[in-house]
Amino acid sequence: MSKYQSVESWKPSDGFISTEVANEVIKEKNNNLAILAGPGAGKTEILAQRANYLLQTGLCKSPQKILALTFKVDAASNIKNRIDLRCGRELASRFESSTFDAFFISLVRRFSTLLPSWIDIPSDFDVYPFDHNWWSDYEQNQLGGRPFVFKNNYSPLDLTARPNDEITRLWKYCAENKIADYKMCRSMAFTIIKNYSQVRYLILSTYKYLFLDEFQDTTDEQFAFIQTVFKGSNTIISAVGDTNQMIMAWAGANPQNFEKLAKDFNSKTVHLMVNHRSNTKIINLINHVIQDLTTSMETPVVYVGTRKGAPPYNCIGAKAFDSPESEAAYISKHINLTLSENPTLAPSDFALILRQRAQDYYKNAIGEFLSNDLSLRNEDALVVSNGVKIQDLMVEPLSIFWMLLIRYKAGLINYSQEKKLDKIASFFTGYNLGQERERKKLKAYIARLMSCINFSEPVENTITKIFDIVGSAKIKLVYPQYRSQYFNKVKESFCILFQDALNNNPKDLKQAINDYEGTNQVKLMTIHKSKGLEFDTVFFVDFHDDSWWGLRRAVQEKNEKSQREEKNTFFVGLSRAEERLYFTKNRGNWPPVLVGLLKDSNLVVQLPDI
Repeated sequence: MSKYQSVESWKPSDGFISTEVANEVIKEKNNNLAILAGPGAGKTEILAQRANYLLQTGLCKSPQKILALTFKVDAASNIKNRIDLRCGRELASRFESSTFDAFFISLVRRFSTLLPSWIDIPSDFDVYPFDHNWWSDYEQNQLGGRPFVFKNNYSPLDLTARPNDEITRLWKYCAENKIADYKMCRSMAFTIIKNYSQVRYLILSTYKYLFLDEFQDTTDEQFAFIQTVFKGSNTIISAVGDTNQMIMAWAGANPQNFEKLAKDFNSKTVHLMVNHRSNTKIINLINHVIQDLTTSMETPVVYVGTRKGAPPYNCIGAKAFDSPESEAAYISKHINLTLSENPTLAPSDFALILRQRAQDYYKNAIGEFLSNDLSLRNEDALVVSNGVKIQDLMVEPLSIFWMLLIRYKAGLINYSQEKKLDKIASFFTGYNLGQERERKKLKAYIARLMSCINFSEPVENTITKIFDIVGSAKIKLVYPQYRSQYFNKVKESFCILFQDALNNNPKDLKQAINDYEGTNQVKLMTIHKSKGLEFDTVFFVDFHDDSWWGLRRAVQEKNEKSQREEKNTFFVGLSRAEERLYFTKNRGNWPPVLVGLLKDSNLVVQLPDI
């Protein structure tokens, strides 16, 4: 009996709401695709279903694989988790999901000996961004206080030619100290690919399909890498994104990405014009903003909702306050009122999003939330200095693995979580979940890991014991991102955050787990951190003109490009909402351009007092 399903009998999984266009995307066999999909269209789910189809029908057979590249760690983890849960171990192992940066780093580690002779970096180098403090230390300790004047061009894309002595000195210092930043890794990866066709051939022979998620945020350098490796090859590309959600221009994202893909890869453009997330009123607001974002030379896309039922009363509103504290007091009371009227909701279904400075807002708001028996969590905060941000920690594979073990030990694990734990453990052990004997061995292995857990001991002791059993080599083999000091950052951040949760709930393990995961906490985050997420209720807080100074300046300077990106940022924020969307300010004037858009929609009401 074949382990593959027939193309004719294959069906989408997990109650996926299919449409004719979605089905066309999932089952495309020959053409490169440029998939334009707006908020709530299920972009990641479309790619996950396409991967399921290609793997489960045998269109992507061993030893060939699917490679998914994206901009953000959580996006890479999200799609990988979906494939892991739906496909068997053998099939899921042929789907690799990575950020561009992680893929570049793995390539350089593997082929560092192929770099030009003037670059002598060892394969076990560590990677982190060179921030202001790093440059200050370098200038003070290596240049005698003299400024390094090549901060904008110390890492050109092509490193074949030896640069000037000042830049070469920097690279030598980094090699001696086994460090590099992300720009260096990008340049080293490109240089290897450009100069060694054997490496390019190895990539092409490995990956039959390439997925590019959030393609609108791809930079020129990343696109140049894609061109150099895949142009003229038989690898089939599926790129998905939304030009209205391009908010990474500051990091080099190019608004012409989809046009370049069509030109260089003859991609077929497909529009997914559905929104599975929001109610009809919020979708009407989304369509209204899209109309403003669309140039006179284009036809605006109109999204259609798939949800049934009438929207809640006053589901889009605005209200002004005279201080951050009064703003926070109103919001926390409003959340409690909504929770009382909707028992199925939890505090984590509510999000406060803002343009910038989440920590400043948190300091002003937390007292009011606590006084109303609500907890507010700043998702953008570092767990510990030089550690991992809370939101990023929640999607780290190892922190997920550790928490699943803790849930299992505590008897607080559900079926899907247990299935996920089995899947991760099978990656470490190689046991086949499809065979009864090996499944029993896997359960014994998990039981051994759980025996390390003692809630009366420091969390760090527990994690160290688990790490010793699993083994450093296996962890680094399964998750290459942990081959550097980043593993220690993740471990330290996990131990501190969960230890704090245990200390705050010494007699309630379930509550400690919920506190760690943020289940009973309202989320606070910047718009950039909210991208890709969705919440029942979104409060667009601190929504005043000074917060949107970038838009104000762009209007004053008549900079249409910057105005577009600021409006895109606004669009990303408002489109996170499923049922309720509110705009609040605590000082100054409303941002005139954005408020003009809201007023013209005739959808926003004045929120009542509570």
